[in-house]
Amino acid sequence: MTLSGRHWLPGPVEVDPAVLAALADAPAGHRTRAGEALAARLQAGLRRLFRTTRPVMLTSGSATAMMEAAVRSGVTDRVLSIVHGHFGERFARIAEACDKEVIRLHTPRDRVLEPEDLAAMLDGPPVDAVTLVHVETSTGAVAPVEALLPLLRQMPDVLVIVDVVGSLGGMPVEADRWGADFLVASSQKAVGAPPGLALGVASDRFLATAATLDGRGRYLDVVSLHHDAEAARFPQTPPLQVAAALACQLDRIEAEGLENRWARHRGLRERLEAWMTDRTDLTWQMPAGRRSDTVSALRLPPGRSARALVASLEDDGWFVGTGMDADADHLLRIGHLGEATADQLDHLLVTLDRSLAA
Repeated sequence: MTLSGRHWLPGPVEVDPAVLAALADAPAGHRTRAGEALAARLQAGLRRLFRTTRPVMLTSGSATAMMEAAVRSGVTDRVLSIVHGHFGERFARIAEACDKEVIRLHTPRDRVLEPEDLAAMLDGPPVDAVTLVHVETSTGAVAPVEALLPLLRQMPDVLVIVDVVGSLGGMPVEADRWGADFLVASSQKAVGAPPGLALGVASDRFLATAATLDGRGRYLDVVSLHHDAEAARFPQTPPLQVAAALACQLDRIEAEGLENRWARHRGLRERLEAWMTDRTDLTWQMPAGRRSDTVSALRLPPGRSARALVASLEDDGWFVGTGMDADADHLLRIGHLGEATADQLDHLLVTLDRSLAA
C-alpha cells in the first residue's frame, strides 16, 4: 500500500500507510509501562523536531487549543497580534475571547511584516505579548521570524508567541536558536501524522509569567502541561492511537533526516515555481522570497472560480484547497507538505494543466 499522491490540501495531510498501521498498535493505557514508554519516545522525537533541549508539551486537540493555552498563560492584559491572514486573525480573536485587549498590526494579503515595519510599533502602547504566525497557510506566506525576533525583543518584558503549525517538519524551526517564548504546532501538517495532538514549547520567561497569572484554567494550563512534559508523561488521557502514530512518524522523520526533509519541501516549492514560469492563467499571491515551502497560494484570473475548480478536481479524486475568507473563490492553495514527492507533484501539475485549459 502506498500514498495516493492525490491529497494536496494545506492540511491535514495524507498519512503514510506505515503510520496509519501504528494506529492499531497503541498501548492499552497511558499509565501502563507501554504508555509511559510511548510518552518518553514522543518527548525525545519532538525535541529533535523542534530543535530544542526544552520539554515539548502536548495535549489532545488541534493547534487552536495550544494557541488558547499560550494566551491564557502568557497574556495579562494586552497583546499585539501581527495579522498576515486568517490564522494571524485567529490568534487575535482567541485573545479577545479570553478577555484580553488586542492591538492588531495588519499587513496586506500579498505581503508579510518586514523588520522595517516594526520600528513604529516599538514606541507604541505597552503590551504583554506579541503573536506571530510563521507560515500563514491562508496566503502561502512565510514571515522572516529570525529577523523579526531580535526587534520584538527590544520591547521590554514582552513575550513572543509564534505559530509554527504550517512550518514544523517542513521548514527550519529552531526553537532554541530563535529564542521565542512560546511555539505552537500540531501533528497533522508537515509533521505528517494524523490530527489530534497540539504541541508547544515554552521558555523560562514564559513560565515565570504564567506562574503569576490567575485564570489559566486546568486543562490548558501551560505550567501544568510543561511539568508533565518535563517528566515525559501524558498530561491527561491522550488519543493514544494518534500518539502512537505520531511516534512512528517521528521515527520516519529521523530516518529521512530533518535537513533532508526541509530540502525536499523546498524542492517542491521550487518545482511549483518552475511550473508557474510564464503562466498567464495563475499568479502568485506572495512575492519570491516570502513563499512558504509547505503551502502555495495561486490567484485565479477574474471570472474564474476557485470553488468550482476545486470541486471539479475533487470529482476526479484530487484534493486541493480554495482560499479563505475574502479570497475563498479567488485562490487555489496547494499543500506540498508531509510525505509529498516530486513525482506526485508532477502528476498534480499535469492534472491542473488540463483543468485550467478546460
